[in-house]
Amino acid sequence: MKPSHMSVISIAVISSLAATQSVANNAASLKPTSTQASPNGTESNNQQIEDKMFEHITVSGSRLDKASSATGLALTLRQTPQSISVVDSEFIDAFSLETLADVMAFAPGIQTQQAETDRFFFRARGREISNFQFDGIPVVYNSFFSDAITDTILFDRVEIVRGATGLLTGAGEPSAAINLIRKRPTIEDAGYVSAQIGSWSNLRFELDQSLALNEEETIKGRFAASYEQGDSYIDLAEKENFLLYGVVSADLTDRTRVTVGLDHSERNPKASTWGALPLFYSDGTQADNLPVSQTTGTDWTKWAREGTNAFLQFEHAFENEWDIQVEVERRENEMDGELLYLYNAPDSATGLGLSNFPLRYLADRKQTAFRAMASGPFNLLGREHRLTTGVLYSKQDVISDSFYATNTIELDSLFGWDGSIERPIFGSTPATNNNTETQKGVYAAAQLNLHDRWTLIVGNRISSYELEGDNGNFDHSSVTTPYAGLVFDVDDNISIYTSYTEIFQAQNAKDVNGQRLDPVEGSNIEAGIKGDFLNEKLTASFAVYKVEEDNVAARDPINDQPLSDGTFASIGIEGAKTTGYEMELNGKPTDDITLYLSYTHNDAEDADGRHTLLTCPTICYE
Repeated sequence: MKPSHMSVISIAVISSLAATQSVANNAASLKPTSTQASPNGTESNNQQIEDKMFEHITVSGSRLDKASSATGLALTLRQTPQSISVVDSEFIDAFSLETLADVMAFAPGIQTQQAETDRFFFRARGREISNFQFDGIPVVYNSFFSDAITDTILFDRVEIVRGATGLLTGAGEPSAAINLIRKRPTIEDAGYVSAQIGSWSNLRFELDQSLALNEEETIKGRFAASYEQGDSYIDLAEKENFLLYGVVSADLTDRTRVTVGLDHSERNPKASTWGALPLFYSDGTQADNLPVSQTTGTDWTKWAREGTNAFLQFEHAFENEWDIQVEVERRENEMDGELLYLYNAPDSATGLGLSNFPLRYLADRKQTAFRAMASGPFNLLGREHRLTTGVLYSKQDVISDSFYATNTIELDSLFGWDGSIERPIFGSTPATNNNTETQKGVYAAAQLNLHDRWTLIVGNRISSYELEGDNGNFDHSSVTTPYAGLVFDVDDNISIYTSYTEIFQAQNAKDVNGQRLDPVEGSNIEAGIKGDFLNEKLTASFAVYKVEEDNVAARDPINDQPLSDGTFASIGIEGAKTTGYEMELNGKPTDDITLYLSYTHNDAEDADGRHTLLTCPTICYE
């Protein structure tokens, strides 16, 4: 059977008049505490330390500016031997992208699926995306806890690394990692207030202000807030959301900086849906005559979320050009849902015949993450190279309570649905599920300058993964995930590269001896070319890739007797494979126009050559 084919096109053109805020106001850097010319006219040592410690993406020059999301090394995008894209604040503001899901809908190589009114899933290179980061610290993506609809008022930019990303993220799928870079105080005091009015009575207010908090300007703060409310093109659906964010950076010395931040958000939707509309009627005909506004929500269904997140960052630069960075992230989220799931096929004439499953679902998630890293130059064989090394720790606790209905509710016809369905009586004793996921890792990566034009990037990570839960416990330790890439600078503007990256995903399947199988191993091989053109006003890239998964659990064909725990023996086999190519063209060909263009094509098949995904092309024009 032929593999499935998927192509995604994303095109966007921004006029400079559309920008509602200067991108310079979002530069992620602070004003130096001391700027003094030395006798020979060069920058002072203090200024060099500032530049070393607090490198940031500038708004002029190449769009292939420095990002460390792929390797931990502060490389330009052209020096990074992997596909990486940056969606910056200029793009976010110009298109009024209010949530992370909005950003992902435009992001190169990402497929966004809205499952219900309040839940999203993302895919890249034929796999689901499970790896998110906040300022480089890995966190576990969970569609239930509003991660996808986080307000973009928080972010300066979003970095997307496609392919396997196990070096920095640990366990996950060989799809992509999404690194959310939060706003920091700006160089100069700046800010804005905005109000927006939209269709379906939508209102949105934003405030963003950065300012010095002391006379010496060694302590700076930035505060942002958003509030929105309104209806939807979907019948009955309403929203009311707000977010508050504050971050303070303090230069303790010319070499040391501490940054602390806190955000709190609440999302209160009404008439939330769970599950999809029926695809077929009971007579087998397609249910394609339902209106776009059709809903299965009621006047009592909801999917409310609340979250409070805090972070602490410590940075110090040494005289030998090495620096250290220590970060701690604490995230606490709650979810309160009263939902109604509809299934079966209705009658095409009456709209009757659907069955229902109501549920009240309460969940609490707590995440703690820690990262410590050191990076700097070293000399070997007459050349200067760079090294970064670090340790990471993350722990996630999720407690969920499911309350089932004690009575039966009757449904009206799907046609003319007005949501006036009787609210069920939910039981007082829940079915509780507890899960604790812990990851630990140590990694190192080096940028080796083999020649004036040849650069080798190598790295490795050793990880441990442990899951404790009501459905069983398992752990894997000493899992290695290597990284290797080679970059050749054709000239000062064009580079070609190739790379091999890995990632792992723990699994709880057992072999015939009752031993758990080793993790699924995901790998990504790619080659590409990246370049700057028109005096660095325009950048372009093209990549081809192959993604594979090995040791995927499958039923043991020889041993068909159940194990002592009632499960059946499994063996590890070669899994799914995706091949494809992608291209990007970004930049400012003129002073008035910013261009974002990308195209991605995937061929996905499983181990037997059967198609695994069929997605229609998506075209976006602005």
